[in-house]
Amino acid sequence: MNKRLIIIAISSIFCLLASAQPRLEHRDNSVARIVANGKAMLMIGGELGNSSASTPEDVKRVFTHLHRMGLNTVLAPVSWELIEPVEGQFDMSSLNVILNEARRNELKVVLLWFGAWKNSMSCYAPEWFKRDMKRFPRAHTPEGKPVEEASSLSKNVLEADKRAFCHIMEYLREHDAKEQTVIMVQVENEIGMIEVPRDYSADATKLYQGAVPRQLTDYLKENQKSLHPYLKEKLQAQFPMIQPSGKTPSWPQLFGDDLYTEEIFQTWTYATYVEQIAKAGRAIYNLPMYVNVALNSRDRKPGQYPSGGPLAHLIDLWHCGAPSIDVLGVDIYDKGIKSWLDKYHLPNNPLFIPEIRLEDKDAMYALYAFGHHGAMGFCPFSIEDYPLYAVAKGKDMSGMDLSQDDQLNAFSSSLPNDEGRGEASPLVASYRLLRQAEPLILERQGTKDMDAVLLDNEQREAEIITPDGIRLTVKHSYSLGWEPGAKDAEWPEAACIILRLGKEDYLAIGSGVVITYTDAKAGETWKQGDTRIGLAKCESVNIVDCKMHVKRHLNGDQTHQGRHVRIPVGQFDIQHFRLYRYK
Repeated sequence: MNKRLIIIAISSIFCLLASAQPRLEHRDNSVARIVANGKAMLMIGGELGNSSASTPEDVKRVFTHLHRMGLNTVLAPVSWELIEPVEGQFDMSSLNVILNEARRNELKVVLLWFGAWKNSMSCYAPEWFKRDMKRFPRAHTPEGKPVEEASSLSKNVLEADKRAFCHIMEYLREHDAKEQTVIMVQVENEIGMIEVPRDYSADATKLYQGAVPRQLTDYLKENQKSLHPYLKEKLQAQFPMIQPSGKTPSWPQLFGDDLYTEEIFQTWTYATYVEQIAKAGRAIYNLPMYVNVALNSRDRKPGQYPSGGPLAHLIDLWHCGAPSIDVLGVDIYDKGIKSWLDKYHLPNNPLFIPEIRLEDKDAMYALYAFGHHGAMGFCPFSIEDYPLYAVAKGKDMSGMDLSQDDQLNAFSSSLPNDEGRGEASPLVASYRLLRQAEPLILERQGTKDMDAVLLDNEQREAEIITPDGIRLTVKHSYSLGWEPGAKDAEWPEAACIILRLGKEDYLAIGSGVVITYTDAKAGETWKQGDTRIGLAKCESVNIVDCKMHVKRHLNGDQTHQGRHVRIPVGQFDIQHFRLYRYK
């Protein structure tokens, strides 16, 4: 074979690898999913605690547990201090263990790069980095006090961080391109200034008082109509200054001189830093990349929460400064999940929840995120601490007694190879349903053939209008008054996904709901000639390879003689139901 043919053959191999590697596939600007090994997937997963993958023994034990839980994805940290314990000497043994154990347990991996910052602090940087403050400077307070946060303006910090990150990407390209175990990478972790809204070092202050980069002012001009409302309002008074008029304004001139402008400035320094890391890594092995955010909650101000992170109201700065980042992921540890999901599921940002507080109600939140928002993934934090089994046999997770019939149906089926051990815990049960329905959910993401509801003590009822012109009223199953706990003041969360299979043909996937059905055009009072909707069939099913297998026909008391479809609190089920019209 001559030299030219060899070059062509090598080029063809690299092209094949590039086209086959994990990628982000967009259904539209607000809905996307990961494609790995040529197949789309939901990240039905969990994130490990920060130190839970720091030894081979931990990884082996934890990954076995996650496999038994039914996850398909694990978010696992890779820390700079373990990768480069001595400057210039790289040790990939910790990453190698993660890859091997993930494959053995049939898990995909999202790697979390704990580089220069982790939760604002530079705590996972190597000791040689921490000690050399002259080469690797820190950010400063207004008083000149250094904080334990590396400067986002330091070229030395950037190059050292980037070098280690690129070694990881090279290792993945050489050792995982075929298996595609790693499907996505997080760059840094919950980046943001804590204690103060921005770096007040001399270099930072000089840039703050200097001209806003043309890259950003051009972006603001070109995207005036689509900017986040927060940024639009911030610019409103000063916006004429970025029209072609000669001198480029400073940050205070363009945005107003306050701590929120200081946050905008700090955001730009982080975004452009992250871009250089992500761009260099993707040039080596082009995996999807994202950043995650610590929320600006509880009426805190910039610096009280991590200032300058990838917050929803700052999304334009991240899109402009870090175009190599695909998604801003939201970490949720505060109340009001519906509001947070709405804030981060934007026309220009698919929803991804890489972290959420680990609790039983995540079982309902996952159903809602995937069904209503078309989420890419849902991953409770410290997932290795979650039990496989419910608190006590014969109890739901609220401690309520279940009837004998409810116990018979509870949580769908026993765990594989664990007969007699008890009922699956709520998140395990919920994930089992999602894994069964995953292909059907993926087909309907971003369409009117799928929606979901999340009910709680405040909102006990919701409606879905289907493309068939049928109004599905979904209420908390306690609203019937039949179930233990119905008379309690506090009702647990309930949720379900509604999938439309065909005309007047549906799946309900969830727990704690009762569904009734009426003609969407009909009024509250029946009139002569109005069409009524009846239940033609209802059955509890398992789904295997997109095919339904009937577990039980539900014709009598379970549907109240055709009046509703019901999945009681404490049960997790998939029910197939068909409706019909009559007059």
